[in-house]
Amino acid sequence: MGLAAEYWWKISLDLKLRRASGDAFQDFFSKIMEKCHGDDFVRIRPFGRKGDKGCDCYLQSTAQLFQCYGALNGDSGKVDYLIGKMKEDFGKAKASLPEIMDEWHMVHNLVEGLPIEAVQVLKELEEENPAIKFGFVGLQGFEERITGLAPETISELLGPQASNLDAQNLQMSELRDFIKAVAVSADEDNTSLKPIEPVPEDKLDANNLPGHWRMLISGGWQNAHLVSSYLDKHHKPMLGEQIAKVFNERYQYLRAQELSPGSIMNSLYEFVTGEGTVSPARQVAAQALLAHLFESCDIFENVSSGELA
Repeated sequence: MGLAAEYWWKISLDLKLRRASGDAFQDFFSKIMEKCHGDDFVRIRPFGRKGDKGCDCYLQSTAQLFQCYGALNGDSGKVDYLIGKMKEDFGKAKASLPEIMDEWHMVHNLVEGLPIEAVQVLKELEEENPAIKFGFVGLQGFEERITGLAPETISELLGPQASNLDAQNLQMSELRDFIKAVAVSADEDNTSLKPIEPVPEDKLDANNLPGHWRMLISGGWQNAHLVSSYLDKHHKPMLGEQIAKVFNERYQYLRAQELSPGSIMNSLYEFVTGEGTVSPARQVAAQALLAHLFESCDIFENVSSGELA
């Protein structure tokens, strides 16, 4: 798999985890584990009143028991519920499944990070049960498992990924569709005009973007001039400023939520593309638009401002 494709599936995975909650999250994790381990991995479902005894899925060769917590939109706000679930689910497994459990892992979709209380609870369980290995499986654990899969399997799980060749063939029809959709959100009466500043050379580093987004933004600059040219020649002379205003306001809103730079960029990407499977052509068009906005300092901070994301 080429590097460009890997950058794209990392974005798709992050968004997939945020959107998957409850049973859908458990099903997604199970699909990945089945691709990684085949029949060694076992899905568990409750039968009647017996329940699942605190086990959502199981890896036979290593006696690893997994319990899944998929919060709606990756929300870590329900701390009491999360730590209560950890204690309750492990308690059930310890009472009912001690003979098949060497490890117990909490699988979660909190891509922004776990609350410290969850770490404390896991440590308490570890100290109380020294014969059992404990751990969390989060975004990094998903990435590690997916990395070893064949490209066609990753596409099956996460949708298609754009290649370098796709990036060299920007489809202007896709770009026009994006700009038209975003323009609907623009408030023509309240658009605030400001001069476009040159992008500082170290802006990518200074804003702490993760590696895959740095590469995608850098790669998108080959098409950013096409976005600029399209907006400059548009029959609505203020369209470029209107688009910039929409994205700047959305960026400021996301930044105010104290999201990580990578999560902010993922959210802006999803704002452009919408939810669901995104074709390579649409990925490249979104990449070009975001690179143009980044270069124009409409999203993320100019180094000279002293206020970095």
